[in-house]
Order: sequence, then structure tokens, then C-alpha cells
Amino acid sequence: MEGNVQRIGVVIAVIVVVALLIALGFTSDFLVDWAWFSAIGYLDIFWTILRGKAFLFLAVFVGSSAFLWVNGSLAYRFARPRGYVRPLDFARESVEVQTLPELLELARQRLPWRPLIAGVTGVLGILVAAGEVSNWDVFLRFVYQVPHGQSDPLYGKDIGFYLFSLPAYLALKNWMLLMLFLSVVVAGAVYGVNGGIELDEQRRSMSPAAIAHGSALLGLFFAVKAWSYGLDRYLLLYRDNGVVIGASYTDVNVELPVLWILIVFAVVAALASWANLRVRTYKLPLAGAVLVFGSSFVLSIVLPGLFQRVWVKPNELQLEKPYLQHNIALTQQAYNLRQITVKPFPAEQDLTFEKLQANRPTIDNIRLWDWRPLMDTYAQLQEIRTYYKFHDVDVDRYLVDGA
Repeated sequence: MEGNVQRIGVVIAVIVVVALLIALGFTSDFLVDWAWFSAIGYLDIFWTILRGKAFLFLAVFVGSSAFLWVNGSLAYRFARPRGYVRPLDFARESVEVQTLPELLELARQRLPWRPLIAGVTGVLGILVAAGEVSNWDVFLRFVYQVPHGQSDPLYGKDIGFYLFSLPAYLALKNWMLLMLFLSVVVAGAVYGVNGGIELDEQRRSMSPAAIAHGSALLGLFFAVKAWSYGLDRYLLLYRDNGVVIGASYTDVNVELPVLWILIVFAVVAALASWANLRVRTYKLPLAGAVLVFGSSFVLSIVLPGLFQRVWVKPNELQLEKPYLQHNIALTQQAYNLRQITVKPFPAEQDLTFEKLQANRPTIDNIRLWDWRPLMDTYAQLQEIRTYYKFHDVDVDRYLVDGA
């Protein structure tokens, strides 16, 4: 008994020391950042960043913990005990457990489920919030965004949408998907221990409550997936297609309509999954998954590749010309290249041997072929034609007349 007390004391001491070291690290970082921002006169920005981090952490922690706790509590409420496990005599000091179902039955009856669910979901909420704090700049850019005043040529959206709103929507979408995954893990664990999901040697089944719960989460997943396909429409402008960075002919004429089709399919799959709350069968969720993921593979991967090879490649220069013009125009605007003053530089034709000798160091330093920009130059000028494909550029030296 005394040895156990000593071991517990050592564990507590180690935990306290680790906590103090972590707190010391955070404190030192805080003081250094505060001193630096104060020294350069940007203390208001420091406090804005700190408030943004604190708000984002609390919001994500509360939202994550609450969502996971609701799913865990619902699973515990509707899970049914196993009906084929032999009775266990818990009045005895020790219970002999012989099978996995008996072990799960022991856990079901002895674990403090409500405090356990609250504790686990709280810890998961802290971990998720700690990870999402790194998106503080995305959050602040979204909150304090201002219009750019220029629209993109494809959707007519203000450029500020792509700088401030779209990154925040993508971060929110990823958080939602993470919440759904963790909810499946938490609810699945509760159902598994309490008899709602049985995957042992004797039985492989799910209770109607577990099927309904899973269908509800699957419906939410498909709803988020539909929104994700909607966001993917704007991500077409970030595509690097080799010929041009941005939306290409295939993206606009194939990928964009396909994304609208996938949005409809995802909404249908979500409605089918929620309808399964009453039917409670495997067929509706499975049909929805096949509809979304099967069509996504065919329409998003196979179809664009065939269209690009069969229709676009033979006449790529003409078809891609409008998108090349968009790329060039917006690049010139982004780098303020439209304000360049052009000054003529007349090429003199009076080069003499004496001038070459006078500028010998410069002449010797001129590379006849520079492989570094040459690969990019060939790719931009020639690879748009179907009969050119450059994989590498090598520089060789040849002797001419022994020199």
C-alpha cells in the first residue's frame, strides 16, 4: 500500500513538473512577442492576434466538445445490452472473464459512462481546438476582410473572396469533416461496448439505433461533401495544368458541370441517408455512397482525362487561348506590370574586335545556352503543341576543328 502511494506521488510530481515547463514555455513566448510588438509600435496588432487566437480556441473547443458529447450521449442512451452474455456475479471481488463479449459486458456495467463520455469529448475538444488555433490568421483575415475591387473573369467574384473568405470556408469544411470522423469513433466505441455494434465470432450486427445514428452522421457527411464540391468550383482557378495556371478549357467545359452534377448527387445521398432514419437498412446508405464516390471517380477523373486527350490536345493552342489571355492579364495586374515605361534600346551594328577584347570578362561570362530557363521556355512556347514533350535539358560541349 505504501509503495502504491509513493508511485502515485511520483506520477503527480512528474505531471506537475511537465505542466510547469509547458506553462513556462508559453509565458516566455508571450513575453518575447509582447516586448517585440511593443518595441516596434504594433502592440494593438499583438492584442488583436491574441484575442483572435483565444476566441478561435474557445469557439472550436465548445463546438467540438458539444458535438462529440451529443453523439456519445445519444449512443449511450440508445445502445442496448447484449442478450446472449452469461450473467456475471459482480458481488464477488474478482470476476472471471472468458470471452470478449463478457469483457465488454464487464466494461458496460462498471464504467462511469456519462463522466467518461464528457471527459473524453472534452479532451478531444481541447486537442482539436489546439490544432485549429494555427488558423488564427485565416480567421482574422475573414473577420476583417475588405473588398478588393476587382472581379475574376470566370465567376465574377471579387478577388477578396479568394484571399479572405475561401480559405476560411475550406478550414471550416475540414473541421466539419474531422468532427464527423471523431463522432463516428466516439459513437462507435460506445455502441460497440454497450451492444449496439457486434462484430465478434458469434454475431455480426448493428442495432436499429446504431444504424439510425450512423445514417444521420452519413447524411451530414454527404451534406458537407455537397458544400465541398461547391467550394471545389473556385479551386479550379488554382489548377496548374502545365500550359496555364488557373482554369483551363477542360476545367470550364467539363470539370465545372461535373461539380454541379456531384453537388446534386451528394444532396440526394444526404436525403437518402436521412430517410434511412425510419427505414434503417444498409441499402440506402450504400446506394448513396456508390452514387457519390462512383460517379466522382468516373466524372472527375476518367471523363476529364479523355476529353483533354481526345478533344483539347489536337487543338490546344486555339482552345486555351482565352484562358492564357486571362492568365497573362491578371499576372500583369498582380505584379503591376501595366505601369512599365517602354524605352527603346537601339542595337548598334559597329561591333569590332577591339570592343570584344575590351569587354573580354563580360563576353566570357555569357552562356550560349542556359539550361535553367531553357526548360521553362521550351515548355511555355512549344509543349502546347501535341507533338512536343520535353523531359530534360542537357548541355554538352563539342570540339570544332580541335578547339
